[in-house]
Amino acid sequence: MPATVPLKDIVDALEMQFDEQLSFLDLDTGRVEIVSRELLGMAEEWDDGDDEEPDPPDLEDEEWEIAKRIVSSDCFVRLPTKFDVHEWSIMEDFSHSVESDAIREDLLFAIHGAGAFRHFKHTLRRCGIEQEWFSFRDEALRDIAVEWCEEHKIQWK
Repeated sequence: MPATVPLKDIVDALEMQFDEQLSFLDLDTGRVEIVSRELLGMAEEWDDGDDEEPDPPDLEDEEWEIAKRIVSSDCFVRLPTKFDVHEWSIMEDFSHSVESDAIREDLLFAIHGAGAFRHFKHTLRRCGIEQEWFSFRDEALRDIAVEWCEEHKIQWK
């Protein structure tokens, strides 16, 4: 029977996305594992029949073992990437949810063009609504995590 997953762990992983890393859920343990794309690529090459196992740097031994398990078993499911999360859409939804017409317009203006994320965060600070944004974003990430769990038939708590 697959493990029940703490939803907070999935939300935390969605929040901490980096281009050079991927997050996976271990269906056996319910743990979220994060591995570098580089080590995952090395593990895929090794799993495809390379005779000699690569020798990762000492600091990556545990991560290397996880990467090998990911490519050689079917007990891991990849979590949504930052591209699947669409943070810009979350920013737009938040902007539309703001009651003040003036602040809403400022936020919607800030999210267009170069530097949209920086301008959005600056506007949040200037308007004193950072805490509202963080609450909105947390709820949006939670919704994404719940939807992902349901899509993959994963029990969460």
